[in-house]
Amino acid sequence: MSTTKILVVEDEAITAEVITEQLEELGYIVTDTVTSATEAIASTAQILPNLVLMDINLGRNEMDGISAAATIREQLKIPVIYLTAYSDDTTLDRARITEPFGYIIKPFNERDLRVAIENALYKHSMERQLVEQKELLSTILRSTADAVTATNESGTITYMNPAAESLTGWPLVEASGHNITEVIRFVDERTGDPAENPAMKVLHEGRVIYIDDYIALIAKDGTKTPVADSISPIFQETGAVTGVVLVLWNLSERRKAEYLAQEMTASREAEAETQKLLATEQELNELKSRLIATISHEYRTPLAIVQSSSEMLQRYGDRFSEQKKETYFHRIQSAVHRMTQLVSDVLTFSKAEAGEFSFNPVSLDVAMFCRDLLEEQQLIAGDRYRLNFIDPGFPSSLSANLDEKLLRHILNNLLTNAIKYSPNHRTINLLILCENDQILFQVQDQGIGIPSADLKQLFEPFFRASNTGTIPGTGMGLSIVKKCVDLHKGEITVSSEVGVGTIFTVKLPLS
Repeated sequence: MSTTKILVVEDEAITAEVITEQLEELGYIVTDTVTSATEAIASTAQILPNLVLMDINLGRNEMDGISAAATIREQLKIPVIYLTAYSDDTTLDRARITEPFGYIIKPFNERDLRVAIENALYKHSMERQLVEQKELLSTILRSTADAVTATNESGTITYMNPAAESLTGWPLVEASGHNITEVIRFVDERTGDPAENPAMKVLHEGRVIYIDDYIALIAKDGTKTPVADSISPIFQETGAVTGVVLVLWNLSERRKAEYLAQEMTASREAEAETQKLLATEQELNELKSRLIATISHEYRTPLAIVQSSSEMLQRYGDRFSEQKKETYFHRIQSAVHRMTQLVSDVLTFSKAEAGEFSFNPVSLDVAMFCRDLLEEQQLIAGDRYRLNFIDPGFPSSLSANLDEKLLRHILNNLLTNAIKYSPNHRTINLLILCENDQILFQVQDQGIGIPSADLKQLFEPFFRASNTGTIPGTGMGLSIVKKCVDLHKGEITVSSEVGVGTIFTVKLPLS
C-alpha cells in the first residue's frame, strides 16, 4: 500500500469520482477532492499532500487551475500535474511558466495516470536533492573564513561570500554588475604603488594564477589589508572559460607576526622554525585554493547534466518514450550521486588534512571484512567488471588489530580507482596474505596504468596521473589512503605499466 497522498482538483463531479477511484485502485491515498482554485490552495496548505492533480479549466471560478498551481508551487513547494482535455496556446504557455511536473490528457487510463504520478514524484525527489546539494555548497562558501568572489565570462562580479563582503567593504548587491577590477583593487604592500589584478589574465589564459607576495587589498573605505591566495578559471564542460573564482586570505595577523619576528633578536633555531611555519602556512594556503578550485570544477559537470536533463524532461517529457525518460532520470540520478560522493570525499579529505583521523584498532576478521567489502563494490560495479577475492593459505580464523574505518577507506579507494581506470569487462583482484607478522593487501587491475614519471607524486593531494584524460576525479583519494596507512604504521607501494595495469600493495602490522 502506497503512502503517497494526492489532492484532486476537478470541477466535474463524475470525473473527480472516476479519478479518485482510479487512484485508490492504484494504491494511492486521496486526501481530498475540491472543485475550485481557492479550495485547492486551502486544502494543500492544510493537508500537505505529496502531489496535486489540477484541472486547468475550473469552470467559471474566480481563479483557474494555472493560478492555483503557481501559488502551490511557489509557496508550498508541492508538485502539480495538470489535467486537461484541450486548451489554447495562450493557456498552455501560462501553464508552462508554472513549471508543472507533468500533463495528463483526458480521457486517460490507470496506466497513464500511474506513469505520470510516479514520474512527477521521482522528478520532484531529484529536484529536492539538487536543491540540498546547492544549499550545502552555498553553506560551505558562506562558512569559510576565506573571501570568495566569482565572475562571469566578462569579469563582472556575480557572487561574493560574507567574508569577501567584509574584506572588501562591498555588499554583494552593490558589487554585482561591476567589473572585478573595479571592486578588487591591489597595491604593493611595501610601496603603495598600484598592482595588477590578474583576474582578466586568468579569463584570457584559462590557468590558475597565484597572487604575488606583499600585495594588499584596498577596501571600499580605503583600508589596506595584506592578502594572498589565487585566482582560478571556471570551465564549461566544453572547456570554455565562463568566469573566475578569486580566493583571498587575510594576512593581517601573519604580517603582525612577521614584523614582531623582525624586531626580535632570535637564534638561528628560532629563525628556522619561523621559516618552517611560514612554509606550512603557504602549503595550507595553496591546498585551500586548490580545494575550492576542485569543488568549483567538479560540481560544474554534474550540475550541467542535471539542469539539461531536467529541462529536456520539462519541455519534451510528454513526447518522450518511457525508455528515453528513464535515460534522462538515470543521468540525473548519476549526477546527484557524483555530487554526493564529491562532498563525502571533500569532508573525508578535510578531516585527514586537519589530522582529525583517530586510530582505533579492534579485533577484526580480515577475510570476512574483505569479502563483504568486495561484495559491496561488485554491486556498485554491476556486470561491467569481475571482482575476485584471493586468499591463498590465509588462516580462516585469523583476526588482526586494525582500525575498521581506516581500512575501509584504504580498500574502498583502491578498488574504486581500479574500477574507474579499467575498461569494461576486465578483472580486478583483491588478494590478502599473512607474512612476517604483517597482513598484505594487494589490489590488482588491468587498467590504463600509471606513467613511471608520475609514481613519485602519486600520493600527494590533488595529484592525478598525466594519462587520466577526461576520466573524472579530484586527486584526493590516494592521499587519504596514505594517511590511513601511516596511522597503522604500515606501508604502501605501487607498481604499474601503462596499458597493462596497476598493483597497489598495502602492508599493515597484525598488532
